[in-house]
Amino acid sequence: MSVRAAGSILMVGPGMDTPGGMTAVVRSYRDGGLFERAGAGYVSSYEGAAPWLQLRVMTKALLAMLSLLVRGRLRLLHVHSASRGSFWRKSVLCAVARLARIPYVFHLHSGEFPDWYAHQPAWIQAWVRTTLRHASFVLCLTDSWPDRVRAIEPLARIEILHNPVDVPVALATLRDTARSVLFMGRLREKKGVFDLLQAAAVVKAVVPDLALVLAGDEGEDKVRSMAAALGLSALVELPGWVDGPRKQALLDAADVYVLPSYFEGLPVGLLEAMASGVPVVATPVGGVPDLIADGVDGLLVPVGQPAELAAALQRLLQDSALRAALRKAAFYKVAAGYSTSVVVQRLEHLYDQALQQRGLAS
Repeated sequence: MSVRAAGSILMVGPGMDTPGGMTAVVRSYRDGGLFERAGAGYVSSYEGAAPWLQLRVMTKALLAMLSLLVRGRLRLLHVHSASRGSFWRKSVLCAVARLARIPYVFHLHSGEFPDWYAHQPAWIQAWVRTTLRHASFVLCLTDSWPDRVRAIEPLARIEILHNPVDVPVALATLRDTARSVLFMGRLREKKGVFDLLQAAAVVKAVVPDLALVLAGDEGEDKVRSMAAALGLSALVELPGWVDGPRKQALLDAADVYVLPSYFEGLPVGLLEAMASGVPVVATPVGGVPDLIADGVDGLLVPVGQPAELAAALQRLLQDSALRAALRKAAFYKVAAGYSTSVVVQRLEHLYDQALQQRGLAS
């Protein structure tokens, strides 16, 4: 049976213009033709941090779902969730789906989810477990995540769905010399951006023409202050949050991509760097170790260790043979298992399974 024949599917997540990895994933689904082939619609449940805006957007999402239910046009709900407020918004919609006996897919993106859950009171933990237990599928991003989810709810039905990335036909040409280091993400402590600044101060001593591009939002003033204190102001560029052609231009210009995060799911930026032929340095958090084998298709360094981060960056910037080997292995890995076409086809198959479980296939 085809997913389209089964009826309407509603996907819920962040607004298409909202910065973040979940948005990039949803756009890839859209651009990969999922919505047209699956007969799916999309509504946003978050478009900004202002409380009045969150309430308005969430209310519109709930009304859109209720409208489909009343007209008998909703057969499957697919929610994209992080932790905290994102979970609460999606769990409300999942509860409505349960009351209406509509199957739902809970797509977990946040690397912080287990830690967030562990610090909640018992009644919130019970609500989390209920939401996960009644999902047709809980979608996890990498091979190591099912065990973490089962530690929360042993009865959760878990499937792995990688984040998608557009992969070029061929690997880009490697530059002989390297000086440009790119970071993309929120400029927050938990993303490791301040560890990166400390590391850059060390690397600068051996790579004096180092260029550090920190593409992100939220913490620009703190970054500027720390960069000035470390004598890095002249080499740090802050282009703000980038997307589309601007993002690709930064990737094309980068010699090394770095993501020294404390928490992650499966970082879209890391996938984009690997697909663009940029060798990567990252921390082994969340799904990153499932994606990157240290020394094979990237370098992994311990969390919160600027000295080790500096050593890895220096090594990559000064060793063109290592850069060539890592980027080649990374490119072929994402081409084989993370390309948009492969992931979208897998998701359509999971939709079919969810509908068949509830006897909604036609």
